[in-house]
Amino acid sequence: MYLTKHELKSTLVVSGIFSLRLLGLFVLLPIFSIYASEYNNSSSFLAGIAIGSYSLSQAIMQVPMGYLSDKFGRKKIVLFGLALFVVGSAICFYAIDITILIIGRIIQGLGAISSVGIATLSENTSEERRASAFTIMGISVGFAFVVGFIAGPFISTLYSFKSLFLLLLVLGVIAIIITILYYPIDKNTKNQDFSLKLSYNHSLLQVYMGSFFLSLILSIMLYIYPLIWKNLGANPDELFLIYLKIFLPSVILIYPSVRFFEKIKKIGLVIYSGWAFLIIGFLFYIIFSQNVISLYVLGILFFFGVSVFNSILPSLLSFNVSSKLRATGNGPFYIMNFLGHAVGAILAGTIYMKSEYFGLDKNMILSIFSLAIVILWIRVGLPKYEAKS
Repeated sequence: MYLTKHELKSTLVVSGIFSLRLLGLFVLLPIFSIYASEYNNSSSFLAGIAIGSYSLSQAIMQVPMGYLSDKFGRKKIVLFGLALFVVGSAICFYAIDITILIIGRIIQGLGAISSVGIATLSENTSEERRASAFTIMGISVGFAFVVGFIAGPFISTLYSFKSLFLLLLVLGVIAIIITILYYPIDKNTKNQDFSLKLSYNHSLLQVYMGSFFLSLILSIMLYIYPLIWKNLGANPDELFLIYLKIFLPSVILIYPSVRFFEKIKKIGLVIYSGWAFLIIGFLFYIIFSQNVISLYVLGILFFFGVSVFNSILPSLLSFNVSSKLRATGNGPFYIMNFLGHAVGAILAGTIYMKSEYFGLDKNMILSIFSLAIVILWIRVGLPKYEAKS
């Protein structure tokens, strides 16, 4: 179903702001675990803290920022959040000590606007066309994901790792300009009752837990994957070609497939396929251990699964959250998302302090743990993919 002119404009603006902000973060992820250990007074544990501190502050601020946007307006809070992101990026750029880097990452994360952006998109699209809007946003975020993972290793090799934080600052400023000029007009009721009424919603809880599980295994994967390649002799400047090979298949195949199965109302098959991709990828790596083929298979299948759930979970959220306090209701989804990232990065950094456990390599331990998380996620399940009547 085609979007109206207003829906398309709102979708493109919100997706553009999200993508610019996330592009600046995605350029860091594929190499952060390699370069964070080179800062003064750093260690594998503190490198994990530097990665996870951003997500932890994001988790803490999602509900407060969402609630403030429900009360004072989306645009004002988005601008405030982007300003914090720019300030934090500047601190990270000038940091030479791991402690200062962590402080900068925390300030970056305080600008938590994810739930606000999703609320804006939900309010400016009809339920019949909302899945299409989220698919467009998923494609734009996926594109930023791919470009970031390819560009990050390339730019850091061409200039320096610290130059990536300057790129984050510039992208944050561009996002601020777009927000000032084009951000959609608020459609939430200005005089509504802002008291929080909490009630148990099993479907919503499943979506929240899905957000946590996905970000947890993604964070672990992004910590260990470049380090495994480094152990196999790959240089940081080779990583962009590696990521290009493992991301392009998901971009070419997954997002169009999700759109197709959405049209024929068979999204349930896509969800089970996403879990299958993750399980098969981890099993292949665990069985065949660390070699080039197993790493490529793991990378391709893993990002197949990630691409599926990056498209599906936001739509499931919009179909199950209350329309009266969208940003506040979206908050726990992003709390769990960023909490998963924080726990995954800190856990990986902690495990990396020793080379092996119980006779198993640290990478194998983290892979087995990730596989167990996927199995637990399947047990918890996800709600049916359907709009409310």
